[in-house]
Amino acid sequence: MSKTPKKKASSSSLVASSPGYSPKKDSSSAVASASEGPGEQKSRFPVWPEWNDNEVNAEKWDAVKTPKDSKFFDDQEGMVELPSSLKVHTWKRPSEYIINKTPVVVDNEAAFDLTSANEHLLSSELMRWIISEIYILWKICNTGEDKPVSTETAANPWRPWEHIYSLCKVVKGHMPLYNGYGKYVIKLYWMGCWRKIVVDDMLPFDKDNNILLPATMNQSELWPMLLTKGILKLASTDVPVLSSGRELGEFTVIHSLTGWIPEMIPLKYWYTEKIWEFLKETIPKFQLEEEVSQEKTTNADLTTSKDSDETRSRVNLPQNLRVEIKKIRLDRLWCPLRSIGPQMVVCASYQPLHLSEKRTSVLTKMADSSESLRLYGLSQLYSHPVLLTSTRDCPLVAPPKPLAVPNWKLIRPRRQTNITDEPKEPPVQKPEQLIEVCSPFINFRLMTMAANDMEQGAVKRRGYNSNLASFSEMDDTEEDHTLNDITQNSPNTLDAPENNEVTAEEKKKDANIANNAEKAESTSNPEKTGDEKDKEKVQTAKESNSAPLQSQDSSDKPLLQETWVDLHNFTKSFQTLLIFHKPETYAHQCASVHFQNSISSRLSNTPLSNAVASTHSVTAPARQPDSTATVHTQSTDGRCTHFLFVDNLLPTEIVICFSALTQWGESVEEKRMSPPRPAFLTAKPFSWKSIVSELPVVQIQTTASKATLLTLPPGRHVLHIQTRSPLAIHLHLCSMSPFVFGDEETVMPHLDKESLRFCEQAKLTLNALGRVVSCFSDPEELPSAAKELEKTHGVGIQQQRVFNEAVYHMFCSALGRKLTSEELSAVQTLTGDPSPHGSNEKAADTASDGYPEGWNGRQATDQEIQGATVLQAGWKGYLVRKILTAARPGTKENLSVTKTLEEMWDSVVSDLEKHAVAMLRHMVANGEGIADLYPCREDEYNRITFTDFSVAVPEVTNSWILIFREVFHVHKNMLLVPKIYSPLPLCTLHVINNDTLEEIPRVFNRVEPHLYTTNKSGYTFVAEAHAGNTALTGGKWRMRLIGSREPLPQLSKETPNNNFSVKELKGYYIPNKKNIICRHVVKVSTDHNATVQFQTSQSDVYIKLSILDNEKEVISNQGKGHVIIPIYCFLANNGASVAQAGARQDQGGLTAEGIVTEGKEGSDQHPADTLFHKYCLQAEVLRKSWPLDESLASFIQNLRDLERNEMRVFGDILEGTSASVGTEQQNRDSQKSAPKSTHKAKEREKDKDKLTSKSSFTMGQSLDTTKPYWTLRVVSDQSEAGNIEVKKDTERLEEIRAMKLAWESAEPGRAAKAHQTRLRYLKDVEEPTTAETGTPQSQQSGEISALKQNRIDIDYTPFIRKSLPQPRLKDEVLEEEQRRERSERFQSFRLIWDNILEQRKQEKTARRDMMKRQLETYIGFQDAMDEYRQKMLQTRDAYRSRVLEEQSHKKKEEVSVEIAKQVELEKNPPQIQPGALKSGGKRK
Repeated sequence: MSKTPKKKASSSSLVASSPGYSPKKDSSSAVASASEGPGEQKSRFPVWPEWNDNEVNAEKWDAVKTPKDSKFFDDQEGMVELPSSLKVHTWKRPSEYIINKTPVVVDNEAAFDLTSANEHLLSSELMRWIISEIYILWKICNTGEDKPVSTETAANPWRPWEHIYSLCKVVKGHMPLYNGYGKYVIKLYWMGCWRKIVVDDMLPFDKDNNILLPATMNQSELWPMLLTKGILKLASTDVPVLSSGRELGEFTVIHSLTGWIPEMIPLKYWYTEKIWEFLKETIPKFQLEEEVSQEKTTNADLTTSKDSDETRSRVNLPQNLRVEIKKIRLDRLWCPLRSIGPQMVVCASYQPLHLSEKRTSVLTKMADSSESLRLYGLSQLYSHPVLLTSTRDCPLVAPPKPLAVPNWKLIRPRRQTNITDEPKEPPVQKPEQLIEVCSPFINFRLMTMAANDMEQGAVKRRGYNSNLASFSEMDDTEEDHTLNDITQNSPNTLDAPENNEVTAEEKKKDANIANNAEKAESTSNPEKTGDEKDKEKVQTAKESNSAPLQSQDSSDKPLLQETWVDLHNFTKSFQTLLIFHKPETYAHQCASVHFQNSISSRLSNTPLSNAVASTHSVTAPARQPDSTATVHTQSTDGRCTHFLFVDNLLPTEIVICFSALTQWGESVEEKRMSPPRPAFLTAKPFSWKSIVSELPVVQIQTTASKATLLTLPPGRHVLHIQTRSPLAIHLHLCSMSPFVFGDEETVMPHLDKESLRFCEQAKLTLNALGRVVSCFSDPEELPSAAKELEKTHGVGIQQQRVFNEAVYHMFCSALGRKLTSEELSAVQTLTGDPSPHGSNEKAADTASDGYPEGWNGRQATDQEIQGATVLQAGWKGYLVRKILTAARPGTKENLSVTKTLEEMWDSVVSDLEKHAVAMLRHMVANGEGIADLYPCREDEYNRITFTDFSVAVPEVTNSWILIFREVFHVHKNMLLVPKIYSPLPLCTLHVINNDTLEEIPRVFNRVEPHLYTTNKSGYTFVAEAHAGNTALTGGKWRMRLIGSREPLPQLSKETPNNNFSVKELKGYYIPNKKNIICRHVVKVSTDHNATVQFQTSQSDVYIKLSILDNEKEVISNQGKGHVIIPIYCFLANNGASVAQAGARQDQGGLTAEGIVTEGKEGSDQHPADTLFHKYCLQAEVLRKSWPLDESLASFIQNLRDLERNEMRVFGDILEGTSASVGTEQQNRDSQKSAPKSTHKAKEREKDKDKLTSKSSFTMGQSLDTTKPYWTLRVVSDQSEAGNIEVKKDTERLEEIRAMKLAWESAEPGRAAKAHQTRLRYLKDVEEPTTAETGTPQSQQSGEISALKQNRIDIDYTPFIRKSLPQPRLKDEVLEEEQRRERSERFQSFRLIWDNILEQRKQEKTARRDMMKRQLETYIGFQDAMDEYRQKMLQTRDAYRSRVLEEQSHKKKEEVSVEIAKQVELEKNPPQIQPGALKSGGKRK
């Protein structure tokens, strides 16, 4: 479409409201200002406000009297966007081109003509659709009995000008008036509700001064132009396919004028029969006059009966059928052949001709469609929708009745035989299947061309009557009348030059058809000549052209032309079936609107309701529009999620209407450069207990509004509906069956109940059981009732005991107590099972658990066991005989049992459905395979129960936080699915089995559905999250546990607690050979549960976090940039924890050896029989995934120097040492005079405190976040925070420090002496280097240069003997092991060497064999070549010898012939004549 430049916008044009479906809503719409600052971009999302009667009544229709205001109203949204086929030359107001008359909005209320005066617009597809759908809607709503168009007889007439408001109030039947200011309000349906659209009266004109909007014959009548401007605004939101060449996509005018739901079904020839069946059920059926009269007579007889109302409800036949031959009236179009049901209108459409199409298959279909359309007076060049009014499977005229045959001829009828040479096959009669279509453009172009040609005097036999094929069923006598009707109904011609497009073959074909028609007419009227007929045709065409100009009040001219289309040609001619559903006729509805935040932020003045009303609770009768629920939500990325729940005993049909807003305000260039994406809707079967994605059952792709019919089989269904749209979506669901539609909070509570099929099966079973109880003493009915019960519950012999137990529990539940002995006997008689049931059995077992005093510690003998068996068999036989006697009708015991059962049954009948469901649920839960016997087993897939646990979210920013950590105990094996709802985007849930420390698998960061089994310590649920830049105030985190049945796992505490204490440690990363990032020691005073989390500054580093106990790994986890150990129990070093640690010995690798420390206190504190733990947290880098930049080399070196300084014991003494060795000796003597024990203790404490202070300073100082660093967090409960201590692992440093102190105490001055010796060595190494270079160097630089020169890059690792973790004495056992290892290595080497030699030998043999085979092959080739060569030589020699022999024979024959000639000459010499001699002599 071409878009004209917009006018300047002001703040009053952008009106916003909360979108939604509200048919009876009376609230004011909020106005959002669109005025923006100089740096802001103009908004492209001005949403038209919802319709409000009060706002329209208070609308100001004239200009505010200020000097700056304009004289006329200008639409702030700019000029409307016209189709690209219409070129705008100028814009005018009505007062500028209507001079002689006063403009009016409505001039004629009885009828209108939108085709005669709009021929120049029919080249636009969008204009044709607007005109056609207005005609269709007028005929549907305003068709009466007497006239084709009548607003007086229709019950609810529809007038198109009632959508226009100007200088009037919002009342029924209002009449808009002409507004000189030029402001008009249009009421149209868009995005789920009626909208208020403001337009001005600026009208477009082309260069020929033709108005480019639909108009009536009276151009001073403005309602078509104003209504079309509002429709064009809605159509501009649609996105047609660019390559299709169409002017509209899926936008429908009827939907915008009525709100009816458009369903589009593509027509395919392979399901023609289904289309026919659907049309027969949906639209009226044509019937002959005799059939209608018989139906009326039958109905009249039925109404005279006593129960007239009931009889009328049973008759499923139409009442108001016309007796005329042509068609049935359309007054019953909304309710065809079905007394109760939704109302709908059926239309059909076809696509325009694509001349640029290159695919042969598509061109073939287009040619077939064009040819089929020509048969019925339609043209593919002018595509538009047509209305389907009725179906017909009988002739238009009833066939004549056969002549009466006298009775005497029926006594011995004569057989008619035809004597032919060949047998004749009976002709196959094709059933009549025709559809009546209505359109304003039937024969439109064809008749106007014929009228123009006749008027010019060039009367030729042209094919303007080519549509006679559609009336082939008529007789010849009616053909003339049909031709005249077609000619009279033809409107004016179009100016488009299309005469050149008719080929020669088409002209010839049309001419033949016209000639045949003229011959038929001349046959019927032989007195008329050809010239007279031509004159009549010209006069008829002139009258038909001038008839609309004379008067518009003539209602005899139908707005829509009718024709019958054969079903076979119907699927070839039309491509789409349009079905418009009326939402008010559906009993249950629900709507949902979603706008992106970019749009919804401009609706801040209008509150959005989040309340969801589901349709299951609607108690209003059918056809109540108040049973509509509307959901208003917002979406950030255009993706929305809904759930649909259906539970029905019958098949369910739901109409899903999906409307989308995919563009707004883009120019033509912007659409061409970046076309907007269409919106998508998919509906898939869904279950919260499975992660398997099912195939979609519904898929919709649209740019405007599209609907589809969802058909579901009986049972319970849950569908997951996902939608995606660039800007906004609207969903509208309609059904005659109840359903629930909304989010999870709306749908999930309904899944806890039993399905309807389950309840129905349970009630059938219990009713069958009740019949057995009622006739338990009747010998005639009891057998049949028992068989019916067996057939109803359907369990076999193996599951019969489960059914008997279910009956027992059902009676116990109904009575609310245990059964007495009489009642138990009655139940056993009813079920025929003498064994005890349920709680009575448990009570008996409990009572018999106690043994006599003399039986303690002894076993029963064989005689005692045999005696007990005999007693049990006798008792069982007695019970069986008693049950059989009581089950026999007529006995005294039977009457007693019957009376007891009837008394018990009264308590069951009080709540029959509850007890029936409980009984069937007991059977399904305890009987294996019983659920598969019933069709309701499929409904168990969607049955769930759930419970929620919520905690508050800590108010922190840019940090990792632990939100939830609780233990749940599972009492019974069940399938569970945890689902979290977190205000934080990055939140992960971990589930740990406390017995095995295994984590439940996760799929896409979600815990997968898992079968949780009962265990001793339960399952720990741990939730972690990453806080964003802004802290959440009052945020709630919620976890929902979803299971198949109750009871769900219970929390170990009464309420969940999220008050945690976090010990956080940070440090810089220093690369090393072992790839260890850090090591920290954990000490606990009591058994302590903690969560450990480790994080690196770079998110792409692969790390491993481990917990070591005595240097043995007990648990570990790996991650990328972040790793967590969700839960671990650190055991304390005391005797009380030995039993607990024993359970974890496999995971923890615990030892029973005590760690002996220095001093008597350390040795006395941990006895030898106590289990000790030494936990260490260790983080490692994997795959060398943390490379550092070269710019960080100096920073890393400084960190290493700091570590080296921490390891120096006498660093402060040695750095200031400048005295001689003698002075150091004096200091050494003074140190010896002090007590050794006191000096040793003081040095140890001083150095230990110094090391601790340095390490704490390194961890506690503020880190530079631009450098590589790490963070370690240990999370505990706030109440147990003091029981755990985490510090850096300095055990190795302490050992080295203690060793150096011990050396120094044993030999005072050792460290200073070693330091002086090292300095002298470095000085000696440095002097030669200084002499060569000639430059003095400092002591430190000399040390560094000497180290660099003496360093040789040689890897000595292969030459260094590997040492064991702990030293071991080399004894005989170790020598034997080493010898055995060496022998094994030698043996394995010999085996490998032998294998290699054998392999080489085999390869050598194989090579020899291959060479031998190659040589043999070569010799074979040579022999074959020699043989072939020899054959060739022999053949050549044979041929040569044969040729030589032939030549020799030939020579011999020639010689013999010559000899024979000579001999013959000798015998007969030639005679010489005398004259010859004389002449010869004379010459001489």
